[in-house]
Amino acid sequence: MKLNFKGLIAAGFSPFNLNGDINLKQIPVLVDKLINNGINGFYLMGSTGEGLSIKVDKRNKIVEAYAEAINKRVPIIVNVSHSSYEVSADLTRHAIQIGADAVSATPPAYYSIENLGQLTYAVEKIADCQDRIPFIYYHIPGKTGLNFKMHLFLEQLEKRIPQLGGIKYTAPALDDFMICKENFGDRFKMFFGVDELFLPALSMGADTFIGSTYNFMSPYYQTILKNYGTENHQLAVDAYLKVVELIDVFLQFDGLAAQKSIMQMIGHNFGPPKAPILPLTTNQFNVLEKNLESLDYFKLIKEH
Repeated sequence: MKLNFKGLIAAGFSPFNLNGDINLKQIPVLVDKLINNGINGFYLMGSTGEGLSIKVDKRNKIVEAYAEAINKRVPIIVNVSHSSYEVSADLTRHAIQIGADAVSATPPAYYSIENLGQLTYAVEKIADCQDRIPFIYYHIPGKTGLNFKMHLFLEQLEKRIPQLGGIKYTAPALDDFMICKENFGDRFKMFFGVDELFLPALSMGADTFIGSTYNFMSPYYQTILKNYGTENHQLAVDAYLKVVELIDVFLQFDGLAAQKSIMQMIGHNFGPPKAPILPLTTNQFNVLEKNLESLDYFKLIKEH
């Protein structure tokens, strides 16, 4: 099932009140702003969306709120990862009901996967519950510990899982990504998911990107895409330098907690992250805000 995605796909944050309840009213305003600013799709309930930390009924309500706000203007991918294959199947069926364009998942994490054969079996178990929309494998070895070569994975899977539409490649191994794109790009969509490697991946042929920072830094990435596409490579590099400087600033703290704080700074309060991630302290919040100001971040964002 080849997917026809292209451009920037925002990894959606999940909105919470201070008491942990979901706060759905935050979603429509952000969705409208992002679509108006050129975002080409949404990836929901992944690492940024904290899907694995949220009760299933609340996951579904957040996905429904996004789907209603998006209203089919751009595609939606729903992450259906869960420790239970049966629950993952339920989440998949719900994603289909709300009109998702694809589903995505990592395999259950408690019991270790030692080889590609086990990984292939696990992905088959998740994907085989339906044949209506594509399945995207979520490769994020920094979280799962599954540091297998994805081009070898695709060799094993391409004829076994007809639902397979591609890979969300959230790893820095650009050599492996390039082999996947070159050898399998005509059959499977390769979504690149490491925001701080955006320009190097673009230069290697990546054309579809899923990331958290597109929620609050999309003008920078749009500038990179525009200048790279018109062969103004130095201008693309200049914009990319701004991206890596900003990412470096907020990664001095927990990445998710810092990004939710940045969202709050620009008027989209999606609340604190779920445990075990600690929210930023008041002092950390102020330091982050000051450091962002020193890079003229808020000036550019206010212009958009």
